Amino acid sequence: MVVGFLDEFYKLVKLRFTNDDDFTDRLSRRYSVMLLLVFTIIVSTRQYVGEPISCWSPAQFTGSHVEYTNYICWISNTYYLPWKERVPGPNDLKKTHISYYQWVPFILLLQALMFYTPSILWHSMSIKTGFDINTMIKFINNVEHLNPEIREKRLRFLAKHMDKALLVEKEIGPGAVAKFSKVFESRRRGNYLLIIYLFTKLLFICNVILQLFLLNKFLGNDYSLFGIEVLQNLLFHPTKEGYESPRFPRVTMCHFQIRFLGDNIHDYVVQCALPINLFNEKIFIFIWFWLIYVAIASMYGLLVWLWYSLPLNRVNFLKKYLKLMDRINREKFDKKLFALFEEKYLRQDGVLVLRLIGKNSNQVIMGEVMSVLWDNFRSSQFDNSILV
Repeated sequence: MVVGFLDEFYKLVKLRFTNDDDFTDRLSRRYSVMLLLVFTIIVSTRQYVGEPISCWSPAQFTGSHVEYTNYICWISNTYYLPWKERVPGPNDLKKTHISYYQWVPFILLLQALMFYTPSILWHSMSIKTGFDINTMIKFINNVEHLNPEIREKRLRFLAKHMDKALLVEKEIGPGAVAKFSKVFESRRRGNYLLIIYLFTKLLFICNVILQLFLLNKFLGNDYSLFGIEVLQNLLFHPTKEGYESPRFPRVTMCHFQIRFLGDNIHDYVVQCALPINLFNEKIFIFIWFWLIYVAIASMYGLLVWLWYSLPLNRVNFLKKYLKLMDRINREKFDKKLFALFEEKYLRQDGVLVLRLIGKNSNQVIMGEVMSVLWDNFRSSQFDNSILV
């Protein structure tokens, strides 16, 4: 069942592995999803193909009884008991049961789905604006390997497509839906894509924090501090042997009852080995550090794009590449025309698309696309109603 679901989920993710964002976004929606799918396969193989649990059964148990003991302890949960503590009797108060290990594959799949979900919002909302960034990047990538004539045609075609999308964004009316939402009205102001993109980045950050909280609730024992404890053990007890994490114990206790004829009920307390926790512990140690890394990278990515969105940075960005492409110079720099190009023509969304093209192809191609847009802008006789 898990393997079949994995196949379907991978097909969905594979179809959506787009290139319409930056590296910090791909840490969540691509690399995190791939890592979690690999971990799911490893754990599922061990659980459903190997022996995830093996219990030390009483001597009078036959083969079928031993098999039943393993099954009942696997599905009814076990509890961790330090070696120095006395084994509790049937009527003694039991320790907190460990109930997560049967569900680890599904936890990992849920995490993968949570990592991927924000990108669905960004892709579906951006493509409706006319800026199909992924298709644009696919169209223009490898353009440097084409002959100059085909290269020029592709660049002009892409610039024409962006020109139409920018024009539609300026002329779009509020509409029935937009009247109830300032987000849709932002399309006319030219910052709709930017708002959606920044919101998606915020969702990636919230997703990582939420996952740490949910894992802390599900695994228990302050999982949010797990990585810090691992580092402390490595730094201060590097040669310590026999350490066993209470979160992922390899040896646990299991209490179950067997009914006999009449009202006879026999209680048994057996010791069980959980070799599956060898994998679970290493996997969730890695996941803890990965979540912290992704959280820091995602926060950094959000701050970078907030910095990019400042007016001065947009102006410097456009000037830098137009100068490099010999489109403007200090002697013949028309400030009024450049201001119209930046404020009324490209605006926030146009600059965002150019930056994403640069991050998913290379800076030369992005500069060439910007140059063609600048040439088209200068040569076209724009109506004042469009530019205002």
